[in-house]
Order: sequence, then structure tokens, then C-alpha cells
Amino acid sequence: MSDLPKTLALLTAGFAAGVVAGVLFAPEMGEKTREKLKEKADEIGEELEGTYKQEIEKLKSKIEDLKSKYESKINTDTQES
Repeated sequence: MSDLPKTLALLTAGFAAGVVAGVLFAPEMGEKTREKLKEKADEIGEELEGTYKQEIEKLKSKIEDLKSKYESKINTDTQES
């Protein structure tokens, strides 16, 4: 879970660097450049969405594990009383 902010920050930084480099070194101008930038932004957006969904699933799994662990502990403590 703690890796999510770091991952998102790195992806965002990479995206920004790619956009800047693309604009600075693009041999084509105008509409073609804008289209390429849009495609790259869409690609990065899809990657971010995939990473986000993976991290959410990991978090859900950890929550379920903790829930089961504490329910088991509560049941054990209740039976011992």
C-alpha cells in the first residue's frame, strides 16, 4: 500500500518528462504532434488506471485478511471467557 504514492509519482514524472521531450524533439508540428501527445496521454492514463486497480485489490485483500484475523481472535477470546 505504501508503494502506491511512490508509483503514481514516478508514473506522473515519467509522463511529464515524456511529454516535454516529445514536444521539444518532435519533427512534426501541429495536428500530428497533438495527436501523438493525446495517444501518449491515453496510454499513460491506462497504465495509471491498471496500477490503481492492482493496488486497490491488494488493499482489499489485506483488509479481508485483517478482518478474518480479528474475527478469529474475537471468537477465540469469547470462547475462553
